[in-house]
Amino acid sequence: MYRQPRSGLTRIPYVQACRVTSGGEERAGLVCNLSVLGVFLHLEPPPEVATDLALAFDLPDGGPPLAAEGRVTWRKLQPAAGPQSLPEGCGVRFTRLAPEEVRRISALVTAFRADPRPLLGRVEPQAERARVPFVAGCLVTGAEGSWRGNVCNLSADGLYVALDPVPSVGEPLIVTFRMPELAEPFTRAATVSWRNPDGPERTRALPTGCGLRFVDLAPEDSARLGRFVDRFAALLEAEGGLDPALPVE
Repeated sequence: MYRQPRSGLTRIPYVQACRVTSGGEERAGLVCNLSVLGVFLHLEPPPEVATDLALAFDLPDGGPPLAAEGRVTWRKLQPAAGPQSLPEGCGVRFTRLAPEEVRRISALVTAFRADPRPLLGRVEPQAERARVPFVAGCLVTGAEGSWRGNVCNLSADGLYVALDPVPSVGEPLIVTFRMPELAEPFTRAATVSWRNPDGPERTRALPTGCGLRFVDLAPEDSARLGRFVDRFAALLEAEGGLDPALPVE
């Protein structure tokens, strides 16, 4: 999944918050996939090709944040067109990565390849319907203000948002993000159904954030979201399970 220029090594889907520093400026990004050669970062707008970056993000092995230096090798300026598309962002090739960090990433890739199950139907608290991976920037608004976050997965009932600080369970919010095939931003009411304040603890873990359940969703919106999920499910079935550990194109 997540088609991109061929890197020569397997990249695995891995979604995690990332601190990105360039030219003395720090930005919040989101890792979307990972290999020992580099990462794809969701950043809006993405930096120019040949920009040098410093990266720091967590791995699910209990160790310190992974620290690396890299260079932007390509950019994607369009938002995700579907659950298998990368969001707006950039590919980064590592230029400095300690041997121990290479070993940590290799262990993560090996653990992912050992589990052939696709990401469809990820088990989460209170998740009653299938969720599919979908990454997009979002704006979350509550009683105390607005915060930028990232959608990580989506269902006909709700979504998971990488967000820090994490709001309280039951808090009413308005979430805005771009859906494929919709010209206008998708803005809907939601409530926090569960919290994940501790970050990754396993290979397929979600980043720090919360699960949101849509409130009073119109039937046409529910149908649109359901079709989006169903298309991804049909693709998985047609391709025999779509092994996301295969080399990308």
